[in-house]
Amino acid sequence: MNGQGLLQERIQLFKDTVRMEKTARVPQVSNFWTWKILDSEYKLSEALLDYDKMFRLVCDFHERYGFDGYMDLGTRNPVKVTNSLGGYHYIIDDEKEVLNIDDQVYLEAEEYPEFAENPLKFIWTKIMPRKYKKLNEEGALELIQNTTNEFLAFSDYNRRIGEKFLKDYQIPSMMNIQGNMLHPFEMLFNFLRGIKGLSFDIRRNKKELMETIDSLYEVFVKPSLSALEGPKSETAAFDAFSGLLAHSILSPKQFGEIYWPIFKKIIDKVVETDKTIYIFAESTMLQFYEYFQDIPKGHVVIHTELDDVFELRKKLPNICIAGGMPADLLGNSDPQTCIDYAKKLVDELGRDGGYIFSQNKMMSFRYDCKRENLLAVTDFVRDYRG
Repeated sequence: MNGQGLLQERIQLFKDTVRMEKTARVPQVSNFWTWKILDSEYKLSEALLDYDKMFRLVCDFHERYGFDGYMDLGTRNPVKVTNSLGGYHYIIDDEKEVLNIDDQVYLEAEEYPEFAENPLKFIWTKIMPRKYKKLNEEGALELIQNTTNEFLAFSDYNRRIGEKFLKDYQIPSMMNIQGNMLHPFEMLFNFLRGIKGLSFDIRRNKKELMETIDSLYEVFVKPSLSALEGPKSETAAFDAFSGLLAHSILSPKQFGEIYWPIFKKIIDKVVETDKTIYIFAESTMLQFYEYFQDIPKGHVVIHTELDDVFELRKKLPNICIAGGMPADLLGNSDPQTCIDYAKKLVDELGRDGGYIFSQNKMMSFRYDCKRENLLAVTDFVRDYRG
């Protein structure tokens, strides 16, 4: 089969799988992040600060394991861009082989009304100078020029690695370029209020919080929903992508009040336009399953980290499930044990369609995986016809 045929074959495989149709084989998505670097000849700092090294190791990773899709192609952590602004939010420890980032708080609770009135103005005039303190110093214009150059270099890496995977490896992107549907609550959780601050706001500043969520929806989410009305991408596996991270601080009742109304708008639009969405759910989401049980079949993928995927399948037969392969096994057992569990996942979850094989967590640390185990598992799932 020629290259273009392989690309279309993979896209069709993902499409049929999310539509809950029986397929010849189960597709595989890589949930490997900084572990890719640890699996290479480079240290974390060497790869994260050198785009040519990152390019080589990401290509080597695909040529070694051959997934059908990738959650990350070395583009998640723009270390050089943020460092150029004096952010230094990424903490790279080559000795311990870890990459960390501090919980970030750049918006105070009493500032919610001002922020909600004009989020973009507030971000540029107050958030940016707080996050990047060098913007307040002399030479800020030169700093911005240096950052622009770094951003262009990072953008060029994104372009090069994207073209390499699309044209040479015939790997579809995970989503349409306009398909990132990040919930406003996630924006506050990850970038503005932090975990602790937002946890307090749920109880102490709920009215202001809800007004801010609505404002962020209008500015950032609504335009992406409109984009779903356009044609399907010819190079993407899914039309939209969203991450569930902040739900981990919510009870089911709070989820229904704070999170679900806008998330339902996103999903409803996906269904209305006959598109698909891939949702990556950190932590657990089984406690919220009732909100998802009435979604029409064939539109939504949920990639879960810590839930029992077999129980999730019983609760949500209308949802395509991704994930399930335990890091504990990949990092601490032997190849045959890993293959046996992979077979169980494919047989029980993918027997009638609706399952994408992947890892149950973001693979980031040395002992999350052994190379021999991953080679054995990816080869098995690729060739298995159950």
